[in-house]
Amino acid sequence: MKKISWLLWVFILTCTYSTYAQKKKAPVLREGTHNFTLQWISWDKPGKVDIRKKNKSTYTIKGEQRDAQSNNFVTIDGTLKVASGSELIFTGTIRSLYESINQGNECVRTGTYHFLAKGARKYWRLQEMENCEGNNVTDYIDIYFN
Repeated sequence: MKKISWLLWVFILTCTYSTYAQKKKAPVLREGTHNFTLQWISWDKPGKVDIRKKNKSTYTIKGEQRDAQSNNFVTIDGTLKVASGSELIFTGTIRSLYESINQGNECVRTGTYHFLAKGARKYWRLQEMENCEGNNVTDYIDIYFN
């Protein structure tokens, strides 16, 4: 009888800890306004994106960064899934235009992309960085934690 009571006690503790650990480790994305940048435009004058919870694991994201002195911009519109504390999976459209890249034509990315936060960075960076122009032109598109 003591052995059964002891096993039952161990089972209850194991289940309780497992549930607690799953809740504690479940990554959460802060809803609200976040800074958003494309390095060609400016890191000093970020744009804004709005992130809202859609359901248990999916968030909507929409926003832009625009240069006040030119037609240069980057926009994002779609959904985010939190894969881990450092990885977001984006599905939707990212549009960018910087007049001296891609012959001044808009670069449109539609599909599924990955944003990662590495090391001590306070932002997630788009991992599929190559601009539509090709030629090793790299776009640093960042969504900030704040």
